[in-house]
Amino acid sequence: MEQEHLQMEPRRVCVTGSTQGIGLAIATAFARDGARLVINSHTVDDGGVLAPLRELTECHFVQSDLSLGQGAKALIEAAKSKLGGIDTLICNAGSFFDVPFAELTEEQIDRTLNLNVKGALLCAQAFAAQVSPDQVNPSIICTGSTNSKAAEKDSVAYDTSKGAVLMMIRSLAVTLASRGIRVNGIGPGLVETPLTAGGLSAPGVRDRVRAQIPLGRIGRPDDIAGAAVFLASQAAGYITGQMLYVDGGILAQQMSWDPAS
Repeated sequence: MEQEHLQMEPRRVCVTGSTQGIGLAIATAFARDGARLVINSHTVDDGGVLAPLRELTECHFVQSDLSLGQGAKALIEAAKSKLGGIDTLICNAGSFFDVPFAELTEEQIDRTLNLNVKGALLCAQAFAAQVSPDQVNPSIICTGSTNSKAAEKDSVAYDTSKGAVLMMIRSLAVTLASRGIRVNGIGPGLVETPLTAGGLSAPGVRDRVRAQIPLGRIGRPDDIAGAAVFLASQAAGYITGQMLYVDGGILAQQMSWDPAS
């Protein structure tokens, strides 16, 4: 088998929204794999994670608010400058601001879509512009959600944004295929992160949701990280336009008719 397309140098990886939770786990997994990194947050503080990552690899922190158009472009420009180019872009930055549907405001809708959809799309556009014709295995990976396919009560803006991410992945994949840029997504199920901590701490919620997960436990950020490293690797070189759901089996399961469940 020809080996000419194998990556010989460390991958240059930019991970958005990566100072906590799933983003930090993804950045750490790439660092352990030997990648050179740029991590990102909308805050000016790296959250204390830069030093431990630098013990593993070359790593830079770039503050940029991706809900603003200029923020997305500025991040990619800074990452390219620090790394000499970017091979893999992980569009992970995202959040939810949902309230009961009748109380949902235009400002909350805009915040959700600007960060979860527009920010990722503009980052992808800027990333693609800096990919050279001879670049080895360039790819984009977007963090979606099981909410890309299954709705959740009173999560209308978030569900809408993650549904948009699923189609964005597919459209970018076919648009960028001729340039050799692969585009895929990871769809986490319920994962223990600072964003889910509040909801999971409510009385009875943790046991209730855990009982509905076929693998019997709530996900951890590390469960998602390995999927990102795989999708960026040459082993996934013929995979594009796909969303890999890492959910413990949530989407595979119909409603149970078993009264004991």
